[in-house]
Amino acid sequence: MNTKKARQLNIIISVLFALTMLLTSYFVADKDLTQNIVLILITLWFIPFLYLSKSHPEK
Repeated sequence: MNTKKARQLNIIISVLFALTMLLTSYFVADKDLTQNIVLILITLWFIPFLYLSKSHPEK
């Protein structure tokens, strides 16, 4: 995967996770549960973020 495509995927995934966090905060009434869900989402977001950040251009 080339660097440009990895960067685009990283941005798309980040925006989707941010939207999911906002919707979770809006629709879940319990603040403790919302905080736990957001922390889990952040943890899950790191997996593709770190993987795509380490992508090197194909030679």
